[in-house]
Amino acid sequence: MSHIHRIVIIGGGIAGMTLAHGLARAGHAVRVIEAGQRTEQLGTGIMLLGNTLRALDQVGLAQDCIARGFAWDSITNRDATGRTLHQQNAGRVYRSDAPAAIGIMRPVLAKVLTEHAEANGAQLDFGTTVEDFESDADGVSYRLSTGETGRCDLLVGADGVYSKVRTRAFGSQYQPKFAGQGVWRYTVERPAGLEGMVFWHGEGHQTVGTLPLSEELCYFFSLENSAQHVRFPTERLGELLRERLAPFTAPEIAEVAARIDGTRHVSFRPLDILLMPQPWYRGRVALVGDAAHAMTPQMTSGGGMAIEDAVALAQELSQHACVPEALAAYCERRAPRVKRLYEISLEICVNEQAGGDGGRGMELLMEGHALLAQPF
Repeated sequence: MSHIHRIVIIGGGIAGMTLAHGLARAGHAVRVIEAGQRTEQLGTGIMLLGNTLRALDQVGLAQDCIARGFAWDSITNRDATGRTLHQQNAGRVYRSDAPAAIGIMRPVLAKVLTEHAEANGAQLDFGTTVEDFESDADGVSYRLSTGETGRCDLLVGADGVYSKVRTRAFGSQYQPKFAGQGVWRYTVERPAGLEGMVFWHGEGHQTVGTLPLSEELCYFFSLENSAQHVRFPTERLGELLRERLAPFTAPEIAEVAARIDGTRHVSFRPLDILLMPQPWYRGRVALVGDAAHAMTPQMTSGGGMAIEDAVALAQELSQHACVPEALAAYCERRAPRVKRLYEISLEICVNEQAGGDGGRGMELLMEGHALLAQPF
């Protein structure tokens, strides 16, 4: 690498911390500005498919993530009573001697990324925000909530679907839209025998899935169609989830439903989505992850695409002394892959809302997984 770039990343989530690690590992001067506190990493779990493990491997993170997560290969479909309808092994995209995918708790993944970013020299500022910034031909001037001012070669918005960086740099016209579904997630002790991804299919296209996260934990999830962008009171989430699980008599679901007692994490989130037009940069301000493309979860690849973004941008910045050239190469590399995966995931979502028979949905899933298997 012939040039060291000074880079400020806004947002310390999956995209931001992966990018910070990749850049710092390559010798760049990196600073992460994160509004939350270090101890505020919450959430259920996340699935990292083989393409994501492959991307993490390119920045030296795959094996640590596998070691701290739960590796799995099998996908099982059952009816509402628990009777097995179909079982298969997922393809191993990363390596033949590695799992097809892993489940991992989001706080655990955050810890892995943070540890590696700091070990490589990235400066992490928690409890801090960027109050203002201005891009010009040579870099970005910024002002922090602490009153500190500074300058960098590149400022990256990794601050999620409701990105303030995106609004400030690209304009308020780029806002997420409601996809017509919400998702329930529930973290609980893992019932015996749940070693891979399992789906239970009930009446009226209702489906409940589970993902193992560790030897002890898993999370259950279910998509729910909704004409309105609704949120439920936090104190009622457990009660409402029990109602939705009641039609399923499978022993595993009955077991976890009985454990909804207010002591375990239950969440419901409306699905707000967005795909920014190209290019994903204005001047010396760029976007990664959900700030550029927030997807529906049907392809379970929102986090994976964020990680791929981060790896690709880190690589391009290390290969180009000129920041604008690096940003152009990053966008050219990411645009077609992300756009098609976004479209596939959304079409499956729309098909589900229309009560599709599943045939078209399966075709799209197969196309999506074939795309994910391709190099990025």
